[in-house]
Amino acid sequence: MLNKKILTTMKLAVMSLLIVASTGIAAKQGNIKFSSHAYKVVTTKNAQGQTSRTLIPAVKVLPGEIVQYTNTFENISTKRANNIGVTNPIPSNTVYIPNTADSNGFDVVFSVDGGKHWGKPATLKVKDKNGNMRPAKTSDYTHIRWKYKTSLNPGEKKSVSYQVRLL
Repeated sequence: MLNKKILTTMKLAVMSLLIVASTGIAAKQGNIKFSSHAYKVVTTKNAQGQTSRTLIPAVKVLPGEIVQYTNTFENISTKRANNIGVTNPIPSNTVYIPNTADSNGFDVVFSVDGGKHWGKPATLKVKDKNGNMRPAKTSDYTHIRWKYKTSLNPGEKKSVSYQVRLL
C-alpha cells in the first residue's frame, strides 16, 4: 500500500513538471509570465446534504481522486500581447473530466494523437482495436490547448484550468 502511495505521488510530480514544461516555452519570449499549479479537488457534504468543493495543493493524490491543473499567464511587458496559447498534456494514468476546461474568452481544442492534430470533442476520432474509426472518448485525449481570443493588456493576468481523475 505504501509503495502505491509513493508511486502515485511520484506520478503527480511528473505530471506537474510536464505542465510547467509545456507552458514554459512561451515564457522564453519574455512578454508572458506563466505559472502552473496542481490542486486536489476535495468534495465535502454539510449536514443539510449540500456539497462543496475545495482546492488544496496536490501533495498526495490517490487513484480515483480529482486533480485540477491551473495555468496562469500575465503580460509583463509594456505592450499588448497577441496570439497567446497554452498547451498541456493530459497526464498519463489520468482521464480528462468532460466540460472542466475553461472556455470563457478562449478557444479550446483537444488532441488524441499526442498533439499532432487538434479539434473540438465532437470532431475527434480514433481507431478501435479492429482498425475502424470511432468517436473519441475523453479517455482518448492526450492534450488540451487554449488560444486566448483577444489581446492581453500590459499587467493583465488570465488563467485556464482543467480537471482529471487519477486512474
